[in-house]
Amino acid sequence: MKIFHHLTRSIGLYCVEVALGAFAFCIAGTFALALFNDIGVSGWNIVMSQIVRWFLFWVGIYLVHNVLPIAVAHGRTRREFLTAASAFAVVLSLAVTALGLLGFYSEDGIYYLMGWSVDGHAEPLAFLMMFLVWCAAGMFCAAAFDRFGVAGVVAVPISLVLAAVTSARMPQSGDLPFIHEIPELLGNGWHLLSLVAFLVALAGTWAITRDAPVRTR
Repeated sequence: MKIFHHLTRSIGLYCVEVALGAFAFCIAGTFALALFNDIGVSGWNIVMSQIVRWFLFWVGIYLVHNVLPIAVAHGRTRREFLTAASAFAVVLSLAVTALGLLGFYSEDGIYYLMGWSVDGHAEPLAFLMMFLVWCAAGMFCAAAFDRFGVAGVVAVPISLVLAAVTSARMPQSGDLPFIHEIPELLGNGWHLLSLVAFLVALAGTWAITRDAPVRTR
């Protein structure tokens, strides 16, 4: 529990600050763009669907590569840390999704007052599953590179496949040359696949890290 509380206080609060700053920058950028063009695209949707996932990916890397060695050096077991980190990934993804929804509501109000049109965005569950998988994929990649060095690159294509599953429920992300509208193939079943992808990434992280040598940084 001490590790979880530490992660929540440090990384969690930092993520909230980043989210607020990103939203302010997004709105300011939208008003600047409105001086030259008509607004018909949700800037916050671009942030949520394209940028935030990479931030969660970085958080996953940071947890394993930076925080794990410190926790072990202070007498915590790998199992204790990975349990706390996995729980934190879930809580963080929920919090980021909630902040994202608040951003959408705020943006919708601003767009309405300004008379701007706005495109649609994915449902909250799709965002949540995407954030979960990308954070876990970051943990998996960090664990692989930390233990196997350059050979850890094998984890990259695996992580890409796992992450690709989450894009199926994102608007305009499911068209391929020979298979159109991929989301229609399984419907909401893609959320279940995303959950499986999250568990696979976590299982891979645990399998690699549970007996790996840890070097204090």
